[in-house]
Amino acid sequence: MKSLFEIREKVIRFYYKYDAFIIPVIKAILAFIVLHAVNSRMGYFHKIDNVAIELIVSLLCSFLPSGLILVFAGLFSLLHMYGLSLIVAATGVVLYLVIYLLFLRFAPKASLVVALTPVLMLWKIPYILPIILGLCAAPGTAVAMGCGVIAYYFLYIIDSNSATIATMELGDAADQLKIIIDGMLANKGMLIVIIAFVVTMLVVYFIRRLPIKRNWEIAIGSGAAVQMLVLLIGDVIMDTGISFINIILVSILAVAIGFGIKFFKYCVDFNRTENVQFEDDDYYYYVKAVPKISIALESGRVRQINRRVGGHGSFVTGSEDFYEDGLGEDYDYSEYPEDGEYYEEDGYYENNDGYYEENFSEEDGDGKN
Repeated sequence: MKSLFEIREKVIRFYYKYDAFIIPVIKAILAFIVLHAVNSRMGYFHKIDNVAIELIVSLLCSFLPSGLILVFAGLFSLLHMYGLSLIVAATGVVLYLVIYLLFLRFAPKASLVVALTPVLMLWKIPYILPIILGLCAAPGTAVAMGCGVIAYYFLYIIDSNSATIATMELGDAADQLKIIIDGMLANKGMLIVIIAFVVTMLVVYFIRRLPIKRNWEIAIGSGAAVQMLVLLIGDVIMDTGISFINIILVSILAVAIGFGIKFFKYCVDFNRTENVQFEDDDYYYYVKAVPKISIALESGRVRQINRRVGGHGSFVTGSEDFYEDGLGEDYDYSEYPEDGEYYEEDGYYENNDGYYEENFSEEDGDGKN
């Protein structure tokens, strides 16, 4: 177990050290995934259905705010709608404006959730999303997730009826609108999925914030159970045709991902919980303190210097001994005052009397004692 915590500390330190490079790479990858999913699913506007264009826009998104990933995804999908029908594109503009106003009001920083929800639904693994967001996000993010579900079903209806819409003329605008609106209103699966996602996310969010032991574990398990239960009840009542085997498998994956998030984000030791009481002029305070688990990593290599009487000495690093006589005439041990330890990365020499920086000299006054 200690090795796992050491790996965790190394990963966290690596991320914080190189986050200026890691975050743009992640943004570029996410942008490419979203844009490629839109192009592969629709593909009615051939001028942008190109991997080179996807890569160029993805690289552009890596240096821009993450909200522009959603903007580019919306533009790509609208261009594909325009390639199919002008009426469909106009309908898409209206729907996207409504979605934008909704998530901007409740979750303005959750644009990636709106963009990634349709992709996860296209990959048939959307049930991991409510549990992940319940562990990492605020309740308002549920609105952004619901908007993403609506966007997916809107694109799904257009794609399912694309052959019929393509044969219609501009004068058949009413018929095209009827196909889209009827498809959205008659889609019982969309309503059930939105309800299940929102309920699951809120259950996970509120349970993991309870002041009880193992709250995160309980939240993850409860969220998976609630999600399966709501989807099963919805399928029985409305006959949505949702694959329950897929729900079970993806819920297991969601639980595994949830425990992975807990390991990095909420790693505490409940066995060392303390109840603290203190007061000021106005209040008494009763606080439960649960310490985080942290492992101290070794900061650098230590070289042990042992001097012998008569000017001969030994240089010990790890399990190997290097004697002065075997190192040649150019190797000088006079810089080391006496037996002690040289901390190579920290740049100081230490013995029983004190420690000395850089030149390790006790006489010139540059060291510290």
